[in-house]
Amino acid sequence: MKNSSLLLSFLLAFSLWSQNPIDVKHYALHLSVDPRQETVLLEELIEIQLSNDALQIELDLIGPDKDGLGMEVTAVTMLKKPIKWRQLPDRLVLDIPKKYKNEVINVLIFMQGKPQDGLVISKNKFGAPTIFADNWPNRARHWYACHDHPTDKATYTFDLLAPPSYEVVANGSLAFGTPKKEANGLVWWCYQIDEPIPTKVAVIGVAELRSKNMDTIQGIPVNAFVYPEDSINGFASFEVAPTILDFYQKIIGPYPFAQLHNVQSTTRYGGMENAGCIFYDEASLLNNRKSKLLIAHEIAHQWFGNSVTEKDWQHLWLSEGFATYLTNYYIEQSEGQQPFQEQLAQDRLRVINFSKRFKAPLVDSLTSDLNERLNPNAYQKGSWVLHMLRVQLGDSLFWEGIRNFYRDFQYQNASSEAFWTSMEKSSGQDLDAFFKQWLYQSGHPKIKASLETKNGQQYLNISQTQKQLFSFPLKVAFYDENNNVVMMRYQIAAHENSFALPASMNAKRLTFALDPFMELLFEQ
Repeated sequence: MKNSSLLLSFLLAFSLWSQNPIDVKHYALHLSVDPRQETVLLEELIEIQLSNDALQIELDLIGPDKDGLGMEVTAVTMLKKPIKWRQLPDRLVLDIPKKYKNEVINVLIFMQGKPQDGLVISKNKFGAPTIFADNWPNRARHWYACHDHPTDKATYTFDLLAPPSYEVVANGSLAFGTPKKEANGLVWWCYQIDEPIPTKVAVIGVAELRSKNMDTIQGIPVNAFVYPEDSINGFASFEVAPTILDFYQKIIGPYPFAQLHNVQSTTRYGGMENAGCIFYDEASLLNNRKSKLLIAHEIAHQWFGNSVTEKDWQHLWLSEGFATYLTNYYIEQSEGQQPFQEQLAQDRLRVINFSKRFKAPLVDSLTSDLNERLNPNAYQKGSWVLHMLRVQLGDSLFWEGIRNFYRDFQYQNASSEAFWTSMEKSSGQDLDAFFKQWLYQSGHPKIKASLETKNGQQYLNISQTQKQLFSFPLKVAFYDENNNVVMMRYQIAAHENSFALPASMNAKRLTFALDPFMELLFEQ
């Protein structure tokens, strides 16, 4: 009972996580920043659609801690008039006059401070000062007031005043084409993104950078920003970006944003798929296959993760699993079948090893630490589920389904169930059994297989040794003493399965290999 109560409490908290009686439409962030200084001045204009019962709203915002780190609100106004507000350690509470219920309001918030996190003020590997936003999963709240959950997408305007020696990057395009020099010697940069995006991928970057247009693909500028000391290697690493963008457009659909910035940065993650403004760790640009695949992964996120966004964190595989499989598909199409199957084998091994200590299903409602969700369950297992679905449906129906799913949920949020429904609708097939087991059962098939002869008849015996039963097709390659091969396909639907081999194979000494074409996630 104790465990059940804990689980119930957690699930209730999880279901309330994204509830908020507001819908943010637009963030306008006006910042005065200098990477050499630790204090950020911010004026934030936030446009909010209120619900009918919203007399009080809460915005996520981390205030100053005991050491003074955090953003301190100094004033809040609405329609140029002060409103009642109070700042708590982790949120800003606003009292809304009754007459504004169910309306769109604009709130102006003034704050200053040194963020504890989210907006990283540091130095790069060359010792030069930098500022980069690093919001994933819910760290935007450390530097501006927001509804910090992927369900609440909004458009953004970033106005930044910075010293003239620095380049500024952000989501979207420069509103005036070029930055403008102000009378005080600072430079005004204004970026605007007109497509709604979640807070986790809304960012700015301020650093000494060199920029270059790598190409323009169907009207989409593909730009690179690198540290001056790394410019030769950095620009060379980003040369593949236009080709990758073009590749994904052809298989998924039009690129969802107005431009694609690829930025060398000093942040937490190896790559962060910020919408139209991808940040790559300063040490990850190696102009080799590894960095090429990292770039492919982050660009794939522009469709899945940024445009089509998971409805809640338990559906993270719709972002990470999709980006992982699209990267694998890029390997298949650019390098061939052998490298593709080698990558699938590596991914399968990672899933198997991880499953020995992690027991949650792919749709994971139990892992409370969001960073712990960045694991082989969401990435490699999610990718493998897509691969098995592709095998079951065939290439034509699978990719048509992916395109339709993207088209139907562009700039919106989707759940695993929505993807399931979309693929059934697109393919015209009942995928109930497939999705139930691969989304909601933990683990994977563990198979023991052997050949047995009884009364002159050979049998292939296949056992599933894991507790929960899976149902799946399994291809087996049989080899005789002359290395001739016969391919058989079996439907495994029980824990114990026995299949009589054809008479033509009975007199031969056989060996066999399970899943020779790398089509099943299983452990042998």
